[in-house]
Amino acid sequence: MAAQGRYGRLIVEYTEAEAEGLRSIYARKDSYLKLILYLCTMKLSVLIPTYNYDCSQLVRQLLLQLPEDGEIIVGDDCSTANFDSSVFDSQFPDGRARVLRSEHNLGRAAIRNALAREAKGEWLLFIDADAEVRSSTFIADYMAATEGTTAPVICGGLGNLPQCPRPEARLRYNYEVEGEKRLTLERRQRYPYAQFRTFNFLIQRNLFLSIGFDENLKEYGHEDTLFGLELKRRNIAILHIDNKLTNIDYEDADVFLEKTETALRTLSSMEMELKQNVRVSALAMRLKGWHVLGFVRTLFNICKPFLRTNLLGKHPNQKLFAFYKLGYYANISS
Repeated sequence: MAAQGRYGRLIVEYTEAEAEGLRSIYARKDSYLKLILYLCTMKLSVLIPTYNYDCSQLVRQLLLQLPEDGEIIVGDDCSTANFDSSVFDSQFPDGRARVLRSEHNLGRAAIRNALAREAKGEWLLFIDADAEVRSSTFIADYMAATEGTTAPVICGGLGNLPQCPRPEARLRYNYEVEGEKRLTLERRQRYPYAQFRTFNFLIQRNLFLSIGFDENLKEYGHEDTLFGLELKRRNIAILHIDNKLTNIDYEDADVFLEKTETALRTLSSMEMELKQNVRVSALAMRLKGWHVLGFVRTLFNICKPFLRTNLLGKHPNQKLFAFYKLGYYANISS
């Protein structure tokens, strides 16, 4: 005679002997055994959007931890270089990792939404393609966190390499390292919505599909800011934990500066409530209220050549970079 029991998220049927054995395991205080049982009955989809970046090594790392009923889907946003989806398929023939190919470039928001619609898991784990797994219990730690909270969104955080990989990437590397120092776990927990980032987070699929990323954002920047603001509007809890992935790809300074300018243009076109939640635009609004934003704009235009020389050089100054962003934003905002 079969017995029915609920373990984790699924209802399954066991013989009486099997059910009794599982009950005895689950009754133990050994949280590790409970976690194994939980992982075996939970459906997880790991979603990795990519564009012109080979994330095969990341997928291999994740497969070592993936539950048997889990899946990995890579969203190839019509890559033109560095990533060949047919080669990827040949590397992972068992089907636990597969590619969702787009015939044209959708953009950062739309490719993530497409991945979520394709996924079968109850939980979606979004990971940027340029991440590296630093813990052998990365997935298990996320799944354990879902047991101890009712929050439908869990953020693990972002870490960095111990050293800058090359001199040309010093501006981006220093910026990320400073950000990691500032965004401690305590600070992320204190300001959960303002510190939301898409680099590494877990979310219930049904919730994500009810929100999604704003596909009106075609250019780079602030889709995570907008998503965090929407979570705040809906009063949806976010749990921040220490479960970092390492960022291993740092653009050269000229590319990063161009992307920064694109993100600032995106920010300038957004609604007022969002601008109030971003440091550079919030500061610009205060300076405008004090009638000194015009002076900042003039000073930036005078100093811009010097600022670019420093930021594109071997020893970029992060304070000058902060002023560059403020001045550029002042120039393009009304």
